[in-house]
Amino acid sequence: MRITFQSQYRDSTAAVEKTATRFAEAQRQVSTGKRIGKISDDPTGAATSVAERSNIAQIDRYTRAADSVDSRLAVVDGVLSDIIDKLTQARALAAGAQGSLKTAAERTAAVQNLGAVRDALMDGMNTQYLGSYIFGGSEVTTRPYAVPSGGTFAIYAGDNSAVQVDVGNDRAVTISFDGEAITRGSDAQDVFETMDQLMTAVAAGDNDGIGTAMAGLQRAFDRATAAQSRIGNDMQVLDEQKLRLQQMKMSGTERLSKVEDLNMAEAITEMTQADAAYRASLGAVGAVSRVSLLDYLK
Repeated sequence: MRITFQSQYRDSTAAVEKTATRFAEAQRQVSTGKRIGKISDDPTGAATSVAERSNIAQIDRYTRAADSVDSRLAVVDGVLSDIIDKLTQARALAAGAQGSLKTAAERTAAVQNLGAVRDALMDGMNTQYLGSYIFGGSEVTTRPYAVPSGGTFAIYAGDNSAVQVDVGNDRAVTISFDGEAITRGSDAQDVFETMDQLMTAVAAGDNDGIGTAMAGLQRAFDRATAAQSRIGNDMQVLDEQKLRLQQMKMSGTERLSKVEDLNMAEAITEMTQADAAYRASLGAVGAVSRVSLLDYLK
């Protein structure tokens, strides 16, 4: 009889532990809304969940990079617009200074205005974004253009590389540019040297020199507009990529939800049933505990 009692008590306590575990798991699922709490709950689902979360995290990194690049390219586009305007202004000043009837005072005023335009062009090429120079190639911490001691023209201190940032698995966008590709290109001298020569020609009333410098400014204008066109294309590609990333994240989140999330109505029903089973098993243990030796002697 003693063996029978011990067996009943052991079975009852085991039932309590089992139903308690079931009830606790049901409570966890309802409180978190997640079907998987640990790998053993669903090894295959857990592995899929880890992969999807890693994919979503990568998409988030690309999205943050795309947002940052978008802001940077907007600055570059604005700077190039200003450079194009300044080159147009310089050509207009040069055209206005041509002719044998210009007085010395008019030529002096034109030279002063051209000097201001040249300085503004240099400021534009030395633009920074978040502490990094955007027209210095990969030399993002070095000021691209500076006037040498005793000199009259700027020396390019950057390099001819371009810095790119990944905004997708197979997509990258340039964020730092070769400034000399804009200011010099294939010319023998850069736009700042051309501006200095133009100022000298205007001061001397040298119409041929003015014409030569104007041609150089036109080539710089063409290079700047071509660069701005490329920036515009990159911004369009970036907008398309941001939309693609958004759609990829939505798809990944949906797949993750199918793996992890549970049907709340079913989960609440399961929790109610687990609670009832737990209470019943507790009652069974209580009943067994009250059994005495006299109950077996009757």
